[in-house]
Amino acid sequence: MRNTITTSISLLAGILLLAGCGGQTDQTAQNTTTGANTPTSTSNAAGVNLPERTAPAKSLKLDNPCSIITQQQQNEFGVNRTPQEETSNGKRGCKYERGDAGSNGGWYAFVAADPNRTAQEFGASNTNVDVVDIGEYSAYQSDDGSACMIAVDVAESGSVFVNGITRLQENRPDACPLFTKFAEAAVQNLENT
Repeated sequence: MRNTITTSISLLAGILLLAGCGGQTDQTAQNTTTGANTPTSTSNAAGVNLPERTAPAKSLKLDNPCSIITQQQQNEFGVNRTPQEETSNGKRGCKYERGDAGSNGGWYAFVAADPNRTAQEFGASNTNVDVVDIGEYSAYQSDDGSACMIAVDVAESGSVFVNGITRLQENRPDACPLFTKFAEAAVQNLENT
């Protein structure tokens, strides 16, 4: 009789163990069972997905990275310094500025047609992002009030990237509404593929 009870307990424990292993259906449970805890290519670290792109893909090839924003658009946005070609974190782009260096007013925007990093990759590496619309395109946006980063999904292999910062000043403008204009202009100015 003792063997029957021991066998029944062992059998019951085995059934419970098997039932526990098969009941996981959410992504966290799947990551736990595979040992991975990385986001998928369709979501970011915060779990926010970009909608599928339906607008035409854009070409990210520019001979002059400062041509991504026209002179007329620069004037409209308040750029008052000569744009400077720069490389930031491996991205070749252009820096647009308002205000004198060292002043308490103004801002700068770095804008790049980045052929090497998609908006999804940007979103996957950032936990504090929102999905926004930039013209006909979806984008990830990270906003801390004084700085704003935007990665627009315009191509399978890359994105339009904007990084803008406002300087310390009274009546400091909210960064993202200002720098969204640069993202919209850049997307508009790029040719369709």
